[in-house]
Amino acid sequence: MVGLASLVIASCANRDEASPEPADVPATSVAPTATTPGSATAPDETPDPEATLITFGDLESPCGPAPEGVTPAVLAAEAGGSPDRIRLAAASDKGNIAVPGLNAELYDAAVAFAGWCNEQGGIAGLPIEIIDADSKLFEVPAQMELVCDNAFAMAGGGFAFDDQEFPRFHECDMIDFAGFVVTAGKSKSDNMFTPMPNPSDLKDGGWFKWALSVNAEAMQSFGTVYSDLLTAQIVEEQYVELIEKIGGIDVDIRIPYSSLGEANWVPIAQQLKSRDIRALAFVGVPEVLPQLTKAMDELNYRPDIIMADAGFYADVLIERGGSSVEGVYVRTAYSLVEEADRVPAVRDYLDMIDRYRPGGKVSGLGMQGLSAMFLFATSAKPCVENGELSRACVIEQASTVRAWTGGGLHAPADPGTNTPSPCYQMIVVKDGAFTRSYPPVPPSDEDRALVPTVEITDDGWACDDSTLLRLDGDYGDTTLGRRP
Repeated sequence: MVGLASLVIASCANRDEASPEPADVPATSVAPTATTPGSATAPDETPDPEATLITFGDLESPCGPAPEGVTPAVLAAEAGGSPDRIRLAAASDKGNIAVPGLNAELYDAAVAFAGWCNEQGGIAGLPIEIIDADSKLFEVPAQMELVCDNAFAMAGGGFAFDDQEFPRFHECDMIDFAGFVVTAGKSKSDNMFTPMPNPSDLKDGGWFKWALSVNAEAMQSFGTVYSDLLTAQIVEEQYVELIEKIGGIDVDIRIPYSSLGEANWVPIAQQLKSRDIRALAFVGVPEVLPQLTKAMDELNYRPDIIMADAGFYADVLIERGGSSVEGVYVRTAYSLVEEADRVPAVRDYLDMIDRYRPGGKVSGLGMQGLSAMFLFATSAKPCVENGELSRACVIEQASTVRAWTGGGLHAPADPGTNTPSPCYQMIVVKDGAFTRSYPPVPPSDEDRALVPTVEITDDGWACDDSTLLRLDGDYGDTTLGRRP
């Protein structure tokens, strides 16, 4: 069963923890068609043909009015009772008691996208309606009944216990453009696409090769510290297999910690110090890592490299860790909120939330959910333009999408074949803030030579096909999500 910590890992990269409750902005309101970014014409105005192109980042908007002569509709048997609109279920666990607001940014991004798209006329004239599918962590089967009865598709969201969607998901012929996936079964399921694929048996180990290039000596004394929850254990085992396949790194020690909380972190820090561990990968949540780094400070000990995955790109890491987390590296495939002035898609995301979901959460996971909404809309548009929207058509269109960044929200991936991105960037906590470390923009010749197998893109990603590796271990039942 999926552990709660992994869910927080997936959702806690919230870059605006102090956000007020979002305003209740209707997701189904339809305004005059936008003709330029951020503007709209009155219904009786004639749009300037040269000013009709609307973009999000570098992606042309998939939204707009129906083509002339087309009366669009959703296939009646799949319409959830409303063939005149596209009803999309946004999955989340935001109403749970244990971690209130968990994954709420997914719902916020879905509502914001619907408002933005409907203002342009919907998807080829069909407005979007968002269904709030909140499982509160432990009510996935009940939410699947809601989804099956009312939604054309699931889009932009995710359940922590996503393996519990089955078999109902396939019994009602549902499709999903997931904001994220957790379990092995969901990650390999049929009729599911996600903008940043995360199959359980194919992972990118580029960041370990980067660490080896930066400090090969330190990586000869490498350790892991990880939560004893099952999903964290699986992630740690995947790390170790990746390291073995990359080669050149010696794993000296692997230390689990109690997911219920360690009374004292000094003994774990002492184990690391006594083994002279100089490089460390931490698996868990950003709320917990500062407890270890502070214990290290008590012992006047610090590895040369401490690194963690994308969920640690979170304000809470710095807020709780203070100076003790200075120098911690985080691998991410999200574009950075701190670089909104450089990355148009991030600025457009922030503007979209501000306008259509005021007070909504802003995070890397929110960007991923928004990217999933764009992937759905882009796949659905040609189907609607032909007059009738069907799930089969959307799935067929999505399977042809082989390169996707959500307009620049994240590193390029291949959702059509469920292939993860081989691209990443390393960020570091420096002077109390997250800062790009590798690759710098623009890179020097020395930067390009640091990892010989890496290609550094113009938009700041380190891409290395050689470290996108097929794993051999058993990391969960991948058959759960297969169609019967």
